[in-house]
Amino acid sequence: MRIPLEESLPLFPKIVGSVDGLVCLDISPCYASDFAMWNPGTKQIKRLPLPLITSSRDNPIWMVFHGFGFDSFNNDYKLVRIVSFRGNDASPFLRVEVYSLREAVWKEIEERFELALLCGGQDGVVVDGSLNWAAIGLQGFADRKVVISFDMGREVFKTIPLPPVTRYGNVKVVSYMGLLAVAVYPLVFAANGNNMNRFEFWVQGDCEDGMKRWSNMVVVENFSKSLVPVGTWGDRELVFKHVGVRDRENQSSLFLFDPVDHTTKRLPVDFVDICFQGFSYVESLVSVSRRS
Repeated sequence: MRIPLEESLPLFPKIVGSVDGLVCLDISPCYASDFAMWNPGTKQIKRLPLPLITSSRDNPIWMVFHGFGFDSFNNDYKLVRIVSFRGNDASPFLRVEVYSLREAVWKEIEERFELALLCGGQDGVVVDGSLNWAAIGLQGFADRKVVISFDMGREVFKTIPLPPVTRYGNVKVVSYMGLLAVAVYPLVFAANGNNMNRFEFWVQGDCEDGMKRWSNMVVVENFSKSLVPVGTWGDRELVFKHVGVRDRENQSSLFLFDPVDHTTKRLPVDFVDICFQGFSYVESLVSVSRRS
């Protein structure tokens, strides 16, 4: 699909998120510093104002994480940008800003989450009005995998500990049946030989005592390192991509897996590569210039 921007882009745009027919694009060459809101159904596109937090010679940006979702409490669509600077003591220093589509402005927020290093390559996943990122804990959560969750309505963060099995595996945060879930799968390379050789799928649900707890739905031993989870289809089936070399017997690079009945389906798609990411999209008439 052709993105109807008047100016040429230095690189292919990156999808930040897709909600209610609106697709948020990162169109910057680096540091997630330029965004556009696009509705492919109406062919509307709007370039957003530049973010407030920028890189400088004295304080260069180290990494940037982002997410896009709908704030049902304020009837607003929001883009969250988490900017990490490397501090003098080698620990990351974080600043956070939020763009409101309704107000058409960026604002920096003072709310901070407990110190953690977000895992690269993963955008925020929307679950029940919050954006969620996988992270590696520091200080009080040292050497533990956690989820950093941002409540889009109250604009506050919280840290969610993960099951201990995640220590030696990759973690992919997904939405499953409206609940927060994580897929844990083998690392391709692991330091000191520490690695898990299985796939596990955990879902966080409400218990009778009102607390949220993780439950293990799936364990697959001797799991292939060439299969990588990329999201969910219909909020029900897990989507995997095959990152190994394809052969005549494996023409498809995408697979669907149902965690309930453990059935697997291949999707006849032959253009998927290691950079493939999946997003949900539905057509809508929501305006890219949505205001109060």
